[in-house]
Amino acid sequence: MKKLNIGASFDRNKGIGGSDATRIYEGDWYQLYSEKIGETPPADLSDVLPVQMGIATENFNIEWYKKKTGHKVIRQQEYLVHPSYDYIYAHIDGVVEDPKAILECKHTNAFSNPQKCLDKYVAQIQHYLMVSGLKKAYMSIFFGNMKYEIVEVEANEKFQLKLIAAEVLFWYFVKNKKVPPDNVSWDTFKQVGEDLNGKDKVLIPLLSRI
Repeated sequence: MKKLNIGASFDRNKGIGGSDATRIYEGDWYQLYSEKIGETPPADLSDVLPVQMGIATENFNIEWYKKKTGHKVIRQQEYLVHPSYDYIYAHIDGVVEDPKAILECKHTNAFSNPQKCLDKYVAQIQHYLMVSGLKKAYMSIFFGNMKYEIVEVEANEKFQLKLIAAEVLFWYFVKNKKVPPDNVSWDTFKQVGEDLNGKDKVLIPLLSRI
């Protein structure tokens, strides 16, 4: 894994992280673009209770995961950087040593469930797997204060190919300060052909549609 020890001074407007991947996946291109170029400030999350509760319980979450599984977890202080795109990064909660996997901690409401969490964070988790090169992630999830679940997520190469195409295109707009078209979305990308081994060859943006 390529690492960059840049600490708290890291400017998140200089690249694409896991939460950005979720917004790209959900189609929030213009607002994210506006924040990345400094046109509008990012949302202030300091008074958002679920966000701050997740941050406050992260250490306990990791200790609870270790207690329930017996796995050794290494806290991840450095930012991970994509091997081919230095503006695509990941700041993960930890790495499980054996089996080698990402650990991602979540604290959500009591009315949620594992499938809803998988759906909500699919882009973020696949982004982290794509950047790290690891093939598996564990989501360690508190539901309110009465339920705990561990969800195993496998790397999805097809999803990651589509995601990297979307992120590269999005950063093209940011780098060149070109406003993303209104109709650009997750559906803007499609799979094109297969190689001789039957594997996915490439995913490209349908530029003719934007």
